[in-house]
Amino acid sequence: MKKILHYLRDFIKEDFNAGFYLSVALFLCLAFWLNYSLDFKKTYLNTQIQQPIVIVYYILYYSLPYIGTLLLRALFYRETALLRRREVWGLCLFVVVAMSLDNYSINIPRLLIEAWDVAAPLRYFVNKCLTNLDRTVALLIPVILFKYFIDRQRPDLYGLTLRGFEWKPYAIMLLIMLPLIIWASFQPSFLKAYPRYKAGLAEQYLQISHALSYAIFEPLYAMRFISVEVFFRGFLVLGLYRFLGPSALMPMVTLYAFWHFGKPMGEALGSIFGGYILGVIALRSKSIFGGILIHIGVAMLMELTAYLQTYGFNPP
Repeated sequence: MKKILHYLRDFIKEDFNAGFYLSVALFLCLAFWLNYSLDFKKTYLNTQIQQPIVIVYYILYYSLPYIGTLLLRALFYRETALLRRREVWGLCLFVVVAMSLDNYSINIPRLLIEAWDVAAPLRYFVNKCLTNLDRTVALLIPVILFKYFIDRQRPDLYGLTLRGFEWKPYAIMLLIMLPLIIWASFQPSFLKAYPRYKAGLAEQYLQISHALSYAIFEPLYAMRFISVEVFFRGFLVLGLYRFLGPSALMPMVTLYAFWHFGKPMGEALGSIFGGYILGVIALRSKSIFGGILIHIGVAMLMELTAYLQTYGFNPP
């Protein structure tokens, strides 16, 4: 735990600029207020998810936090030379297009279910499982393409290495977060979103217990967080540090927060602090395994507490 605190202390000491951090905080406060008062992402973007034009809307949506934060960074740190490099703008475009295609790919499970003519009672369960696979692959593809065509000299997949990784500090962090997760599991908004898979008709159709279908769903759900860490902390921080330097961190944080819009506000707020801390850890340790452990651990604890609140010890 001391090592993580040292990472954060040293990075903030080197990087902190009051004007920049305050500007980003004000920007995020305004974004949260607009999104959660208007339910913007759900109402104006997600409702059009089946229309190809939504890709353009998502590009504009994700450009606001990513490019906006980069511009603020250049202003307060007097790094305007960074903005005159064409490769920087190419990277920005690559990132926001990748994020937009990740959102649009949510259509793939629905199309596959229709093409395979999956039985009606199984559609909800199959869609949930395929969605996890889709969201895992959709974030990994742009990272792999970037590494193969642009960044071949890098030996690992952007921090996907055990070198520099120590598991004990992250286990302590999970223990610290456990009481907060238990408290959250008593909130109606939390239980509305979790557990991510709820008992449906598939169990009756297949004549299996909900515990079994849940056991099939959960590993697929956990896989998503590996690709999330590879993309956000691995690619966006470790990978783009070569091009952006310390400027790679904060645009990732704001982009990560916007990506969480549509989820419970507490979870979206937590993504700001979580994204920042995990980003700093990735920068200092050169490994994203700590982030993977934390992300999967928190997700599984949220699932478990919500499952127990919803079904108790006697699942349907």
